[in-house]
Amino acid sequence: MAVAQISIFLIVSIAGGCLFGGLQTQIQDLTTRTVNVLDDAIDALQTQSSAWQTILQEAQSKLTDAAQSTIRNEIANLVTRSIAQAGVEFRCNADFIGARVRQHLIRLKAKLLGQAVPPAEPAICQVVPIAVDRSLVPDRLKQIEFYGYDFNEASNLTVFLERAPGVRVNVTDKLDRPTHYAMTLKFGANGVQLDTTSQRLVLEWDARQISTLAIIQPATPVCESKLVRFPPGKVTFMPPRTRGDGDFGGHGPKVNVSVTLLTTPQEITARVYMRAKETKGDWTTAEGSRVFSLFSPDPGWRIDRVVESQFTSHTYTDGNHAVDSFNLGSGGPVKRLELVGDTDGDEAGTRTKVEVAFNDLRIELTQTADCVPDNAVRTLRDSGLINSTTFRRLEPGVNREIRRRGTPRP
Repeated sequence: MAVAQISIFLIVSIAGGCLFGGLQTQIQDLTTRTVNVLDDAIDALQTQSSAWQTILQEAQSKLTDAAQSTIRNEIANLVTRSIAQAGVEFRCNADFIGARVRQHLIRLKAKLLGQAVPPAEPAICQVVPIAVDRSLVPDRLKQIEFYGYDFNEASNLTVFLERAPGVRVNVTDKLDRPTHYAMTLKFGANGVQLDTTSQRLVLEWDARQISTLAIIQPATPVCESKLVRFPPGKVTFMPPRTRGDGDFGGHGPKVNVSVTLLTTPQEITARVYMRAKETKGDWTTAEGSRVFSLFSPDPGWRIDRVVESQFTSHTYTDGNHAVDSFNLGSGGPVKRLELVGDTDGDEAGTRTKVEVAFNDLRIELTQTADCVPDNAVRTLRDSGLINSTTFRRLEPGVNREIRRRGTPRP
């Protein structure tokens, strides 16, 4: 049964044992209890993402009413699917899986409440190999493997073979998506055909780059890289009212905020999530998320990584009408949060908000024009997926980049 049908299922389940006058109240109470279970799990995953399996199992155990079976089954399916994902040669770590599970619970809750459901965004945790030595294709290297999440649910996934800047061929028909968490791109007669002009493979979702792989040709050099410091400044987010009359009325609210940096080769964005939820009464809630663009590299460069932690969260219960300020220091992307929870009137969706002040970001950039990153060369060497002659040619460039950083990058 689809989650969208739960209201009908609730009515059928309850109507046989109650009068119509109390039916609506019982439905609302059951929905509130279900939402509270989901909220508890979402909050726990925010700070204990590696314990995702225990958190989901605890959520299932609390959904004991027959009318909650649809949600319980959805969570059971999520557990099964995530366990399978974790078993794919352990390509993605527990924190990565926990973060994706949390996003699924947020989508599940939105379906339950009849709200707009955020799209399923594909996420990549590992690509094997990290670059392609053309001299090994297809005899020793027959395919590329992508590991991550939500591949089957994500539409608009596209793969391009780039032969020169702006010159590329769509090879999406060679991409196989056998599961939610694994994809393969084959080479050879029935796969992608590489030639002397092939420079890199680009994977895009919704017209945004999410992964690139260099193709090593006989003259391909090691890319130069550099470290830049960037101040993102501040952003403000006001979540919409999703439940209740709009007035917290001095009952909290309990406020939960998380900020996650999302990094692709061409952009760093921040997903700001906020939920302010009344602690009793009609459970007035303001909740939502918004993605803010923070940084894009200059042409000819791509984002390799953000040096600092890419996640910050904070939870508290508001006990006044003042703006609450929290200095979070330098341990994550957020320096300070300015929060408005309760005020002297209606506020959910109109005044409740968060202002996020970011710490400076240290961003490692790598050239993109017909070159291979040094970390990719070293990874290929360690996995035996680069010709020994090719590695000896590239080794001076690898050592140059190691000296520039002062120490090898993990």
